[in-house]
Amino acid sequence: MPHDSSHPGSAGRSRPRLRAIAITAAATTIALGTAVVVTTDANAASPLAAAAAQSGRYFGTAIAASRLSDSTYSTIANREFNMVTAENEMKIDATEPSQNSFSFSQADQIYNWATQNGKKVRGHTLAWYSQQPSWMQGMEGSTLRAAMRNHINGVIAHYKGKIPYWDVVNEAFSDSGYPVRRDSNLQRSGNDWIEDAFNTARAADPAAKLCYNDYNIDNWTWSKTQNVYAMVKDFKARGVPIDCVGFQGHFNSGSAYNSNFRTTLSSFAALGVDVAITELDVQNADTTWYSNITKDCIAVSRCVGITVWGVRDSDSWRREQTPLLFDSSGNKKSAYSSVLDALNAAPPVSQSPVPPSSAPASSAPASSAPASSAPASSAPVSESPAASCPNGYVCLTFDDGPSSTVTQLLAALKSNGLRATFFNEGQYATSNSAGVRAEVADGHWVGNHSYDHPHMTSLSQSEIDSQISRTQTAIANAGGGTPKLFRPPYGETNATLQAVEQKYGLTQIIWDVDSQDWNNASVDAIVAANAQLTNGQVILMHDWPANTISAIPGIAAALKSRGLCAGQISPATGHAVAPDDTSTPPSSSPVPSPPVSSSSNPSTGACSASISNNAWTGGFVSTVRVSAGSAAINSWTVALTLPSGSAVTNSWNSSTNGRSGAVTFTNVSYNGKVSAGGSTEFGFQGTGTPPTSATCSAS
Repeated sequence: MPHDSSHPGSAGRSRPRLRAIAITAAATTIALGTAVVVTTDANAASPLAAAAAQSGRYFGTAIAASRLSDSTYSTIANREFNMVTAENEMKIDATEPSQNSFSFSQADQIYNWATQNGKKVRGHTLAWYSQQPSWMQGMEGSTLRAAMRNHINGVIAHYKGKIPYWDVVNEAFSDSGYPVRRDSNLQRSGNDWIEDAFNTARAADPAAKLCYNDYNIDNWTWSKTQNVYAMVKDFKARGVPIDCVGFQGHFNSGSAYNSNFRTTLSSFAALGVDVAITELDVQNADTTWYSNITKDCIAVSRCVGITVWGVRDSDSWRREQTPLLFDSSGNKKSAYSSVLDALNAAPPVSQSPVPPSSAPASSAPASSAPASSAPASSAPVSESPAASCPNGYVCLTFDDGPSSTVTQLLAALKSNGLRATFFNEGQYATSNSAGVRAEVADGHWVGNHSYDHPHMTSLSQSEIDSQISRTQTAIANAGGGTPKLFRPPYGETNATLQAVEQKYGLTQIIWDVDSQDWNNASVDAIVAANAQLTNGQVILMHDWPANTISAIPGIAAALKSRGLCAGQISPATGHAVAPDDTSTPPSSSPVPSPPVSSSSNPSTGACSASISNNAWTGGFVSTVRVSAGSAAINSWTVALTLPSGSAVTNSWNSSTNGRSGAVTFTNVSYNGKVSAGGSTEFGFQGTGTPPTSATCSAS
């Protein structure tokens, strides 16, 4: 089987000591990439991310934390890409350098940079034979298997609900095709280790899409490709939770591009998984290869995006092959123009790309991912946009209300001619019924967001039923009608929750874009996140951050400039469509006041703390929600007592005093102020058994 015998298992991608790669005489036939002045059609979208978004796809890059201080590097990355993969910072040796002691400082630097600039992050990688820390390298058998599960749980818990795609397993198959699997300590722990990793990851974050990632699986005739295909087919048949396959795409003279790559992508997609090109680089940045690879992805409806492995040639793990779209000085190369032209030629998201007849059909059965959580490209919107909105409709959604500042948000929406869907919590619909009535009176739609925002997947069916039914009643009593839409807290879902949703006639809504307003995103970052929306897509925002309210004029202007309008969510499809106004009572008809609740608010200046835990054998991650009472607070301190033998190993969004026994957490500079009825969250990771209760004091 032809393959790149120099591939170092991807371990050295951003390391200074790279293995030499021999370029054969055949390589001289590949045109050298040169810097050019790129010109495009005046009506075409630019840069790469915007061009890809037209067809509902992303265009991403690999980022190294150490290079973000390079202004040329970060400027290109921010301008051109909307999906980010950490080069090494999320790998096993970086995130768990000592057993059961997790470190996320470098990974968080990349994650925070990406999300603050309106980008999503692809998680890479959870289980791999390479770049294992020294403590793991010598492990075998059941000890290694337990360590693998613990690592997956620990890393996913830190990013739960925040990362849409995880490369769960990386490079597990042999290059020769026989034996089928690569020999490694993980493989020696038992042939079921891959499905064990996927099952562990699904339990850790039910909302994330779980991927297998490998190189030299792009040629449909190669044994390695067929072996991976057989595994995915088997997993889908047996219900092992695999949602996507990543094709690394390291093309060079020893692993040349073949036109049957499109057949490979569409064949895998037909199994019911998303496909993506995850680490693309092309020797000498051959323009024809880059163009054809891009067109191959576009031709397959379930190809969700392309990621190039680095920004400039000087950043590449194969820098001597000059394989990227920007030269070492940051200039666009000819290949950039060929990729951009291919992206701009793609059918828009409202149309279904049709593969050529030579490729297998890619109309695959639905994946095991939660309903409505897939990118728009996997479920093209069929509704036709109105003439006044030539490029269609998107939906603005606001969670966790109605808060005390909802009237300010409503005023901003009204003055900018925008409508939205409010996913309200039952507890706040009860305590702020006037806010619900104001939402409806202004022509907005109201959905169910649970009663008090628990982790629904950790509840029994009866507890889930109570959360949903009480909220349906609370919203109806407040004058919001009977919701038809449900957004699960944290985007977490499972079959039990979906069964209860169906019982109450609710359509589950996740989101296509996360504004990160809950994570202290700036006004500009929130506007930029909204600018990623394409026809039919939904964005997550909240009704309490001040920056969100301030971003409304910019959001409205950006939508108008792109020919998009703010619409409603169709209960039939879960996508944004033109408003039908059947769910909105006329503003001239008064809404009757609901009965007065007998419950009382906390006293002025008070706060409360509630804990939700994600625990596994030997460790846990705790998320603490700090909620203000009837008056705003300026600072808070949470106190708790850890069980004997437990200890805090790290924390985020708080300052920590103590590691075991009695521990206190105090707000940091950006999350001390909490509006009346509002809340903020912090978290911590630890060993042992998690705490179950905490107290809060405020000023």
